[in-house]
Amino acid sequence: MPESYYEAGEKFSRVFQLLVRLSETQTGLTTQQIADELEVTRRTAQRYIATLRDSVGIDIEESGGRWRIGGGTRLPALQLDRYQATQLLIALRLLHQLRTEQDPALIGALAQLARALRVQLVSRYLERTLQHAEHRPVNQQRLAMERKIIDAFVESRSVEVRYVDASGHESRRVLQPYFLEPSAEGRHLYVFARDSLSKEVRSFRLDRITDARVLPETFEVPADFDIDTLISGSWGVWQSETPDDVVLMFTEEAARWVWEARWHPTARIEQLTDGRIQVRLQVASEQEMRPWVLRWGPLVEVVEPPSLRHFIADAHRRAAALYRE
Repeated sequence: MPESYYEAGEKFSRVFQLLVRLSETQTGLTTQQIADELEVTRRTAQRYIATLRDSVGIDIEESGGRWRIGGGTRLPALQLDRYQATQLLIALRLLHQLRTEQDPALIGALAQLARALRVQLVSRYLERTLQHAEHRPVNQQRLAMERKIIDAFVESRSVEVRYVDASGHESRRVLQPYFLEPSAEGRHLYVFARDSLSKEVRSFRLDRITDARVLPETFEVPADFDIDTLISGSWGVWQSETPDDVVLMFTEEAARWVWEARWHPTARIEQLTDGRIQVRLQVASEQEMRPWVLRWGPLVEVVEPPSLRHFIADAHRRAAALYRE
């Protein structure tokens, strides 16, 4: 008798797991994929599909050898109004832009939300985003590493990582992940963590972590930690105890776009009598601004600091040399 209960429990667990996986895909799963994920034979996988369809009453569609939940299955609607739903769509689009490879967690979130939202137009665009996300290449090694960072973050556990900085220097360090923050400017995802080497809370790009191992030791995030306060002085996510004073001089031609730009909270914008616009601001590090300043091309002159001025001038000189006859 106990063995029968065990077998029934195993079947229920796997059938429920199958329901969750089919809820997380728009493209669908093949019978072999289902069998591999549930660690059963193809024949058993087909029985589980039949159980969902015939016994549970879930609408299961089969198309091109792939199984997915059909439109006849009704999931409870999220209680979001059109404004909340649109903001959610924008946030997920930002996350979609940050990813260059397939992320099952993002795909699952998109699928669940697309089915549950009551705002049809938003659901339609979520489904389109889901289709693009599912066709991205899979990098299992990168995915496994990122999940270790997320596990450490959610469980408040330390994680040992191998990190390669911007200059290519590799180091091993133990991080205590406090927060995960996206950067729209560079389309990167950062983990803010207390670092065992510097003994400070610093930001680390996830794609520069080449290896990670979650440790058994746990930690507590300080009660006064606030990510918005921490990055309030940053142009993006960088931090520094000695901020840089930046002065930019925009040409009259650029005036319209200067006034339309989204500026740092410290920015002071002044229209000069000759039509140029002067912008003064203070950021944690001018180095983080460099790609953004370069995009303005000949429409801006860096006045201060000298380090930023020299970098931009040298970049323009080398760029001009590429086009010189």
